[in-house]
Amino acid sequence: MASSSGKGHPVRTGLLILLALLLVGGGVLYFTTNKGKDLLPTMGQASLNISNITREKIQGQMVVQMTNNAPVTLKIDSLRYETFVDGARLAQGRKDQPLVVKKNANNRLQLPLTLNLANLKRKAKTAQQDCVTVKMRTVLYADLPAVGPKEIPVEVSKRVYIPKLPKIEVADVDVTKLGLKKGEATVKLRVINYESIPFTLKQVNYRFQVEDDLDVKGQETKDVTFKKKGTEIMPIRVKFEPKAMPKVLFKSLFKAEKTDYKLTGTATVAAGGADAKDATMNFNSSGTVKDLKEAVKAAKKE
Repeated sequence: MASSSGKGHPVRTGLLILLALLLVGGGVLYFTTNKGKDLLPTMGQASLNISNITREKIQGQMVVQMTNNAPVTLKIDSLRYETFVDGARLAQGRKDQPLVVKKNANNRLQLPLTLNLANLKRKAKTAQQDCVTVKMRTVLYADLPAVGPKEIPVEVSKRVYIPKLPKIEVADVDVTKLGLKKGEATVKLRVINYESIPFTLKQVNYRFQVEDDLDVKGQETKDVTFKKKGTEIMPIRVKFEPKAMPKVLFKSLFKAEKTDYKLTGTATVAAGGADAKDATMNFNSSGTVKDLKEAVKAAKKE
């Protein structure tokens, strides 16, 4: 009986040996993974997908690849994040949708992002460049096996080019359709879309003057959508009042080089979201009627 007690119970001895092996293995894992830091989740391959640009803000999503470096499945209950641009915090948010990342696996994470465009431009101007560093600092609220609820900080950075708003300018004004009783000019607006993001012109207001003889104001309200990056021409028809035509026609025929004109206007770009404001862009052109005629002739030769 005494001999049996000295050797110990075989099951208990086996458990003690297993426990010792687990402790040793855990210690080895702890020190070989930089005290466990290498097992924490990481973020990489960041990209910024822009969905809308207004004169106030840029809206889109920061898309990152989250990697679970641990040999166990990671269950993330929620997360909060802050966005820094060249060191200054410009935005923050929270995502309450649960996320499960399997052991040693990757998950694609999309975080909504809204950045103030004026602040971005100010940062870029200070740095004398057209891009900024966007850093997303994230805190994951995760339930870790055998540990319980924990806060896990993760960071990711991305160099971001600041997108440009569309530009609108006068390409030319065709005044060749002038008569004694009626007349009209065709104003061709050059619309430049610098980004691959569609936008819509919803309204154009204009004022066309030929010295003191003609002063026409008008508005065109049809929606015109520009879907791709590049330059397109948008024609606007300006109709003249019949009573002003004799003087305008006479000057355009015999005093074109001494007859001044002036065109001013605004184009309204529709905002993409319900809470965003429409953007108003100015355009203008001035010179002599002879300048207009020569510009039209040159355009027809091309």
